[in-house]
Order: sequence, then C-alpha cells, then structure tokens
Amino acid sequence: MADIAPWLMASLSQVQALKKQKKLSHALLVTGADGVGQEELARAMVKDLMCEELDQAKACGYCHSCQLMAANTHPDYRILDGEEGAIKVDHIRQLTQKISQKPQVGQNKVVLITHAQAMNINAANAVLKALEEPADRTYFVLTTSQSSSLLPTIRSRCLLVNVPTPNLAEVTSWLHQQPDGDELASLFWLTTQPFRLLAIEKQQKTAIYSALPDAIKALLQGEKGVDLVLKGVSSANIEDYCNGLAAILHQCINHSAGATLPSALADLYPLIMRRMSIQQIMLRYQSLQKLKSDLLKTNLNPVMQLTYELNQW
Repeated sequence: MADIAPWLMASLSQVQALKKQKKLSHALLVTGADGVGQEELARAMVKDLMCEELDQAKACGYCHSCQLMAANTHPDYRILDGEEGAIKVDHIRQLTQKISQKPQVGQNKVVLITHAQAMNINAANAVLKALEEPADRTYFVLTTSQSSSLLPTIRSRCLLVNVPTPNLAEVTSWLHQQPDGDELASLFWLTTQPFRLLAIEKQQKTAIYSALPDAIKALLQGEKGVDLVLKGVSSANIEDYCNGLAAILHQCINHSAGATLPSALADLYPLIMRRMSIQQIMLRYQSLQKLKSDLLKTNLNPVMQLTYELNQW
C-alpha cells in the first residue's frame, strides 16, 4: 500500500477492509477529477482481488496469481482502456465471453475498464447486462473522471469509490519523490493534477510545455516571430500547444479575478494584459478550445491554424 500516492491510501484501505470482511460488491466505480490517480488506485485494487489469499485484506505478493499479476500475464484478468479510443460493444462481448468460464488459475476473475466514459451506448448496455447478471467469482472495476456521463443504472450497481483531489502541498511533496519531479512541479500553471503531469513526462512532452511561457513572452516583446514559436508544431503535438496556450489564458483570467498567479507566468501576465482585455482573452481561450475540437474532425493545417491564433495575441 505504501507504493501508491498518499491521498489514495484511505480509499484503498476501505476497499481492502470490505474484501477481508467479504462484503465487497462485485462492481466498483472509481471516480475523481481527471489525473488524480483513479487508474493507479484501481490497479492496486485489482491486485488485491486477484490474490489467492482471500482472507487477507491486501495481496500477499507471493501466490501464483500475484506472481502472474506482477508479470502482466494473468489469464483471469482483462483490461479495456478507454483512453486508447472508444470502447465498443464488440469489445465488451468478447470480454464477457472470456470471463464466463471458471477461473483458470486463482479464485477470482477481474475486469478493469479504465476511462469508462469512452463506452458508447451499446457497450454501456452490454456492461450493464454483465453487472445485472454477474458471472460467478467475477469483479468489474471501472474508472472515470466523468461519472455523470455513465448510465445511471451502471452507477447504481457499483460501489462508488471517490478519489480525493490532493492539495498543492501533497502534490508537490509527492512529485519531489518522482524522477524529474522538480521540472514537473514547474508546470503547475498547466495543471496541478499529479498523474496528468506524469503522463506528460511519460509521453516526453515536458519540454514543449516548459518552453511555452518564455516563447510567448519573447513573441509579445517582439523578440521572436510566430514562425519560431511554432517551429516544432505538428499534427502529433498541436493538441499540446493548444492546451498550453489555453492554460496560460485561463490563468490570466483567474488571476484577474483574484486567484494566485503561478510564478512561471509572473513576467508573462502583464504583457498579455497590455495586449488584450479580459473579454478578448476569453474569446481567444474559446477559440483554442474550438480549434482542438475541429482538429479531431477535419484535416486542418496545424501550423496555419495556430499562426492565426497567435497573430490575435
């Protein structure tokens, strides 16, 4: 349990206690703000559920099932990741067919569906049917940051596990224990959600965000042209640039309303406020959100689109 983030421990302990008391529901919905660690918590819960020591609260780490889980080769554990794309009904049907049989190795079978809001309506109905008619010794664990988008009937059949949002001090302390944590902490102007920051590092996109405030500062001071600011933009990372620019504008709006300004934007904020009114900043923020949406639907030229946006700053 000490291996997971501190703010996840209380939720994990509650589930472990229910498991030991044999009062755990066959379906669990782990929900919280995007990036606070739902998936991390769910994976820890799955390990406990797969352990063959059913009378123990947490996984023993030594049984055959625990060893298979550590090697990611357990035949009775299935996962669908909605972050990789829409979850369709065929995915659910294939999964439920495989788990309809008795466990091959241990005592339980577990299905983990992360980012469950990616299920289309047919997939959601298929999951609902599986929850209504659960296979013997089978657990469903779902995670989401948008629980309201799930069918109410799915929510009602799950034990709700709420993941708390850590405060800035907790995130800062935890990040300092991670590789490159200090650099990630400098991106608090972008997000303070810890696992979103780790995902940025894992995707090797930290440099894009770290360089953006200074690049925009140089642009507004006339030291750098738009073409140089957007030199590294491509279809593969335009969403990151949109997210970064939108976050800068969002912080400006918040600070104008009295919120604390992240130190990384201290020099940039007055430059932006001299160039645009709050109303104009809001329009540019909305325009960036629309651009992100449009890029998913059409083959727009990313450099051309962002060039137009930055020329309005």
